[in-house]
Amino acid sequence: MNAKKAKFTWHYYFMAFGALMALLAVTLSAWGATISALAFTILSHPVIRFAGVGRFVFLILFAILYVFSFPDPAVVKSMMASDVAHS
Repeated sequence: MNAKKAKFTWHYYFMAFGALMALLAVTLSAWGATISALAFTILSHPVIRFAGVGRFVFLILFAILYVFSFPDPAVVKSMMASDVAHS
């Protein structure tokens, strides 16, 4: 009964944020953004011993890659319009 509780740190918030980023990217079929978000999520895991400044540099790089790997807004609008027409 006296089991140690896991410490809830910033890692879990970043992992949840990465999962939400991946779900958004999948809905728009932005596969590069999906891979970048999943890498962000995995790199945020607390068990990974990659710590310090290097981890945050890679997290920032994955976030930048995520933002720039989405299609143009015109492409997204045409995707959304074609989905409505087929429904």
